[in-house]
Amino acid sequence: MKTPQPRRGSRAAKRRILLVLTALLAVAGVVGAVAVHRMTTGRLDHGTVFTESSGQLTVKPGELFSIEVFGYQGGRETWTVAFPGPDPAIVQPSGDEYVDNVGIEDLAGFVLIGNRGSGGHYYFTFRARNSGRTTIAVHAGYSGHKSFGGSDQTKREFTVDVR
Repeated sequence: MKTPQPRRGSRAAKRRILLVLTALLAVAGVVGAVAVHRMTTGRLDHGTVFTESSGQLTVKPGELFSIEVFGYQGGRETWTVAFPGPDPAIVQPSGDEYVDNVGIEDLAGFVLIGNRGSGGHYYFTFRARNSGRTTIAVHAGYSGHKSFGGSDQTKREFTVDVR
């Protein structure tokens, strides 16, 4: 009785399959990393970013800058620039956006308990125009609770010196 001999091509075929699977996993990892990076950095150029605790801001004429405020959009905490806005001769609004925090805890929380995430950051972007001083106020339209990682204030004011 003959013992079956292993097929010569089977080892090479297994290596090719393993190589293809490894390449697919690498591509999936890169695509996932790019997607998470895009979700957590936003689409706007934020320029120099000042946090919600900055208060007094000093910028140069022509400089692009942003005010970053933590918010929990899932809890209906929407931040906007208060009316009236800053003096348009001193600073000009350039846009605003909300950028989610995305991390392992967000993915695990959503899968395990239906958590809607750990909040994010609002960026209010401006272009400094002429020398002078103005105030930018932002406020939350609703804040029924203390934000995760933020404060329970619903209005913040920033004095901007352009020089």
